[in-house]
Amino acid sequence: MQTQPQQQSGPSKRTVSLAIAIILLIVGIGAGTAIGYFGVSRLTGNSALCTSGQTLTIGELLDLSQDLSSQGKRAQASSKLAIQDINSFLSGTGCSLRFTNAVSDYALNNDQAQTALSNFAASGVQVVVGPLNSGTAQFILGYANSHKIVLISPSSTAPQLAIPNDYLFRTVPNDANQGHADARMMLDRGAQALIIVARQDTYGTGLANATSSFFTYLGGSSVKVIDTIFYPTDTTDFSTYLSTLNTDFNNNVGTYGAGHIAIDVIAFEEFGSFILKAQSSYNTAFPWSTLPWFGTDGEAQDSVIVNATYGGAVSQVKLPSTLYAQSDNSKTLALIDAFKAANPSLICDSYCLGAYDDMWLAALATLQAGVNDGAKIQAAMLTVAQNYFGVQGWVGMQASGDLIPSSYQIWKVVSSNWVFAGTWTPALPTAAQNTDTLSWTSPP
Repeated sequence: MQTQPQQQSGPSKRTVSLAIAIILLIVGIGAGTAIGYFGVSRLTGNSALCTSGQTLTIGELLDLSQDLSSQGKRAQASSKLAIQDINSFLSGTGCSLRFTNAVSDYALNNDQAQTALSNFAASGVQVVVGPLNSGTAQFILGYANSHKIVLISPSSTAPQLAIPNDYLFRTVPNDANQGHADARMMLDRGAQALIIVARQDTYGTGLANATSSFFTYLGGSSVKVIDTIFYPTDTTDFSTYLSTLNTDFNNNVGTYGAGHIAIDVIAFEEFGSFILKAQSSYNTAFPWSTLPWFGTDGEAQDSVIVNATYGGAVSQVKLPSTLYAQSDNSKTLALIDAFKAANPSLICDSYCLGAYDDMWLAALATLQAGVNDGAKIQAAMLTVAQNYFGVQGWVGMQASGDLIPSSYQIWKVVSSNWVFAGTWTPALPTAAQNTDTLSWTSPP
């Protein structure tokens, strides 16, 4: 009997206080203003922090130099815009408080992130946006919990970190949901068997397990997960793992056929090196399956893996990849325009938008707490998120501190460019598990 993969519960009900006026905001991008439903007078009247004249620092743990560097640079750029807009808003309300940010490049290194976090704590920082990846978030979470430092990540998605009452909040759904979307996408394309290749870290193992579980749950007894091949995150030569992939495929192609074995790669920017090695080493067999290779949010819209070095090989496999779909609105479009004007060589994706909203959540939760104190900020976070509508849309969170699940976009690679391909929408909470829907705009 198939066991239904675990679903996530919604947020608990919380009382909205008088001071919630400071967070019931529609953030106006461009002018850098925000309008409270209850008026700005309560913001200045209920928080001594507002009249303190202080400048508080929001820390940021971003990767600016390794396999999430393109994402980190976008987040750094959108955070700069967020600080400008937050301070413009505060100035407009007569509040003398200001915020600034301090960015640390932790280079996807857990020890560097731990050192940076301790340095932030020593300097009085109480809220940190980041880290970007789940492995590092898991590594530093114990320190954050014990030292009461709030972490807000725009891109950590591992299900293992869906922990109520801790100090990690995430403005993306956790990967129990992405695993569902990925499995449905592969089954829809005709997959009857699955080989997963994944980073051997918290993100890779969590998403691989979720995808595997949903693939067998949704597909039933007629489908099979052939293998999950994990590679260490510091791998530079993928020969061993490609040899295993080749063997797995050849041992099963007679049973399922080349058009029914899906290859799913859960990676960051190292996917470029992986696909280039696959193409050069197995040129007669590459790309093995006649199905496209499938990717995830670790690859979707990444500019590095479609560059002049890797883009040709990636175009061969199309790499339809899921990415959490924010709810576009006038603020989203205005921010994207402002982002392009300030950063013409970059694009602002979902996680770039998330970093912008994360900075606002950090500032608003501090104002809601009325004091720069991590424990009080942590206690305010779910209420702040429940009542905040930002450039991603509503950012209401589950009790675990993760964004309430919604749709995922699907992007594929055509001629070394990312092209929107479709949308996956989950079932309603009261519906059967297999009533999720997938709508293709441009099927891979």
